Amino acid sequence: MKFKKITALLLATVMVSALAACGSGSGTATEVPAAEGEEVSAEPKTSAAAGADYTGITDVKIALIGETSGGNFWGNIEQGFGEAAEARGWESVYWAPADAETGDAGVLDLAETALIQGYNVIAANMVDISIFEDFLNRAKDAGVLVLDFNNNPGEEYVVAQVGIDSYESGKQQGEKIAEFATEKGLEEINYVSMSIASSNIAQQTVKSGVLDSISENYSGTVNELGEGESESNAATAQDAIGALFIAHPETNVIICCDMYSAVGAASYIEENGLQGQVIACGLSLDEDALRRVKSGALSATSSVDTVYMGGEQLCGVVEQIINGEEFEYKNFPPKIWVMPEEVDAYAAEHGINID
Repeated sequence: MKFKKITALLLATVMVSALAACGSGSGTATEVPAAEGEEVSAEPKTSAAAGADYTGITDVKIALIGETSGGNFWGNIEQGFGEAAEARGWESVYWAPADAETGDAGVLDLAETALIQGYNVIAANMVDISIFEDFLNRAKDAGVLVLDFNNNPGEEYVVAQVGIDSYESGKQQGEKIAEFATEKGLEEINYVSMSIASSNIAQQTVKSGVLDSISENYSGTVNELGEGESESNAATAQDAIGALFIAHPETNVIICCDMYSAVGAASYIEENGLQGQVIACGLSLDEDALRRVKSGALSATSSVDTVYMGGEQLCGVVEQIINGEEFEYKNFPPKIWVMPEEVDAYAAEHGINID
């Protein structure tokens, strides 16, 4: 299969974790190649999680630090987390950076605050784990249980992780895009990609998964035309997509790495009568996404049970660890896909009115 670059925008190389769905091995941490001439240490990293015993934690005081607040994804996570923690009688708080574009720096500030305020369990959305190493070591020394939420840094850094594997999520989207392109008889995939920000490592990891899966499942040529940013706003995403289509009217695939971009893509396709001509996948299972799939603005949509992920799944793993029970390092919620022919049945089953 051939890949052609149409613009000067280059896809950032991102090291990704092992596929959770295959159940193979432990995850691997992000590695940054040494600069030319730089000596690389042969000594293995010391595990921040190795040998730790958290069975002494009795009165749980837990902080969940997400990427952002509100919305169909993080809002549901916060809801599930609050309900599950309250049911257990735990003191809990959900925090997120005021500006999602601060990324790991904003999450680290909040994690440090949680450590200072005496939280004995901290679940944080840590993407580039390298900047958290000092925090992780100090948390371990203080007997604080730290989990990575919605990322998979590897067992050498945290005791366990809960949440979506970004690369695997991208692989699944790429598989669907390849399937739809093949069904349409497309000889070329001319794609634009959308994310909250091009600097967002997790979403570049999603994009890497998409492209790898397309490469594995599609026999035609794949052309990258451009990249846009939603800035966590569906209207901004729609405007960015519009600008990309003006520059590249041959676009027939939109790779969406965040839910705002997916909503913006669906709106653009619908408002410009491009149903059936442009492939785009949704990233939620709400009424709007299901309607868009039924109308043809989205080729399919998918998500996970985020209330469960942030609530019973996260809190259940914490309970297993502090109770000294057996637990899994990787804890990925099942991903649910809804295809056009499945919309009515899914909506009826979940009490969603899309008529």
